[in-house]
Amino acid sequence: MTWNERVRRTHRWLAIAFTVTIVVTVVTLALKGPVWVSYVPLAPLALLLLSGLGIFVLSYAATRRSRAANVQQDGASRASAPRVRQLHRGSGIVFVATVIATFVALAQEQPVIWVSYLPLLPLALLLFSGLYMLVGPYSVRRRSARRAPQPG
Repeated sequence: MTWNERVRRTHRWLAIAFTVTIVVTVVTLALKGPVWVSYVPLAPLALLLLSGLGIFVLSYAATRRSRAANVQQDGASRASAPRVRQLHRGSGIVFVATVIATFVALAQEQPVIWVSYLPLLPLALLLFSGLYMLVGPYSVRRRSARRAPQPG
């Protein structure tokens, strides 16, 4: 397994861990649990940011190498994959920025509560683009298995 594959696998697991901590935090706060639970998702979010930045840097290095080698990808099903990845990366950057802005806004003496809803749009984009990228390889394999001639 290459370093790139390890970083991507770690990023996927961190995304799952972050999602779980968000759900647990929301449920705990809805049940009038301790307020400190709202800080629990910050650790996986920070690790998710670092692994995402690593993937971001690795993707540009790979893009430059592939352009230098003039390698073209085949298949119409893979044509949208780079755009979805770019959307995922961009929405990840916007999500982190809105989370930071939310923490700054809520730390004020007179907090602006509506700012806490700002991260939801980029988070939704992250969810749907991440699910698309997660399901994509499986659907390509399934389609190629259907096209392959059956023995017998």
